Amino acid sequence: MIGFFARLFYRMVGGNTTIPVTLGLRNIYILPTGYGLLYLTGLTGMLIGSINYNNNLGFLLTFLLGSLGITAMLHTYGMLYGIRLLSAVATPVFAGEFMDVEIRVAGVKRSRTALRWFFRPYHPVVVNVSPETPMRVRVSAKALKRGWFSPPRLRIDCVYPLGLFRAWVRINTDVRDVVYPKPLAAPVPKTEGTADNERGGTISVTGTDDFIGLAAYRPGDPLRRIHWQAYSRGRGLFIKQFAGQASRAIMLDMQQMKGRDVEKRLSVLCFHVLTAHRRRQYFGLKLMGQVIPPDSGRAHRDRCLRALALFQRQ
Repeated sequence: MIGFFARLFYRMVGGNTTIPVTLGLRNIYILPTGYGLLYLTGLTGMLIGSINYNNNLGFLLTFLLGSLGITAMLHTYGMLYGIRLLSAVATPVFAGEFMDVEIRVAGVKRSRTALRWFFRPYHPVVVNVSPETPMRVRVSAKALKRGWFSPPRLRIDCVYPLGLFRAWVRINTDVRDVVYPKPLAAPVPKTEGTADNERGGTISVTGTDDFIGLAAYRPGDPLRRIHWQAYSRGRGLFIKQFAGQASRAIMLDMQQMKGRDVEKRLSVLCFHVLTAHRRRQYFGLKLMGQVIPPDSGRAHRDRCLRALALFQRQ
């Protein structure tokens, strides 16, 4: 019942608020907390008693406490007013893990205290925003299944300083990132070498045996293979290339696996992709209708994991 009235309320008072946004009159809501309702009830009783008995001290105390409540309400609202959220980015995770969403916050003119940032129903992150200091806030939401994942609306609220009122905002971060299958340890058939190797030949692949030259650095290449001498001479970032044999590469083939549970097979393949990357092996991946040739490095690992995450049965 509460959820129904909440959805009706948000539908009536405004549309979606998306990043980038500056928090202000159009997107900040404020209502009394449970303690605030009790406080207002007590003030109402004191006011009725003061009127009934024409008690000046009662009026004085009632108006003093009332002004304190109004001041607290303005301070609570002011904790959120004027905060500017610049961007939100996320990083891929494995199914069942929490995806961190990093929100970039612009510098504010005055400090903000005890702001709670969270995706419902997960635990909030309490942050104090310092004046004139841009910062980043990380908020987590659990990704249950592989594939694309968009966290629910971000909620920022505050009850500072007295806990009598709660001010809050609801923000659509527009974050969408990939969730990899959950790794599952199990044996998987592996095809040694490549198609060319099976026909009796050998093909040259990037290996770790004989040095054959330099190549431009790409994000994800191992740092241990960077040619630091060239970098120190101002030639830019290059990596050292070596020649190996394709017979050392392994091919992870989904069709060679037993069982009909597609999700389980993807999880097993995910485990072996991570294992091969950790062992610095050259590996490829065969899915139904998609082939990723053998290679190594973080970029190759991420490409294989992304293919597993977004796999759709034909």
